[in-house]
Amino acid sequence: EEDDDDDDKRNLILDTPSDRAYINLIIRCHDLYIASPNSTQPNFSHTQGCMYLDPNPTKYTPKRRTMTTSVRAAKLKELYQQLCWLEANCRVEKGGSYLAGEKMTCADITWFPTACFMEILLPKVFGWTPIFFPPNDDTTKEIKVNTTAAFPKLTAWFQYCCTNQHFALTRNEIRSVLIDDHAANGRFQGVIEDVQSHSEYKWKYV
Repeated sequence: EEDDDDDDKRNLILDTPSDRAYINLIIRCHDLYIASPNSTQPNFSHTQGCMYLDPNPTKYTPKRRTMTTSVRAAKLKELYQQLCWLEANCRVEKGGSYLAGEKMTCADITWFPTACFMEILLPKVFGWTPIFFPPNDDTTKEIKVNTTAAFPKLTAWFQYCCTNQHFALTRNEIRSVLIDDHAANGRFQGVIEDVQSHSEYKWKYV
């Protein structure tokens, strides 16, 4: 007899082979180009680490995970390019939907927590324009137009996800940790200072 977990898994899978391949592509792009260093050796790090891995050893970043300024700049460029790719290739519908359309899939569950990090850290660390909500208006009860959005489809997707209580809870928990830890301990100050002291690199893409 099949259990409820099997039903839940099927509910996140699209019907046709081509649609399933599309979802796998979205997930693989995240896992290969954003979330994985593809190496276990010292000082190899995932692309998203450019937002928070310190340039020098700290209690948050051991020596083997520190990131040089040139590598940080290159990884930030990669992160931006992957966001551009996702913006161009997602199937978000006008007014907001999931990445593949009206149905939630594993692609949404994969990308959303990482996007929560981006929402906080890209503006805080690199000075980007807020990318998912209008400035000073990040409530999640309704979809709103962000006229400054560099990624309009991803903005609509992120806001749409936030109207789901489970996504909203995930976002709130991540935001709380990132914002509170920085306020109390200067969690990202080393990265911010690294960025501010190296204007020869490009940091602000939007």
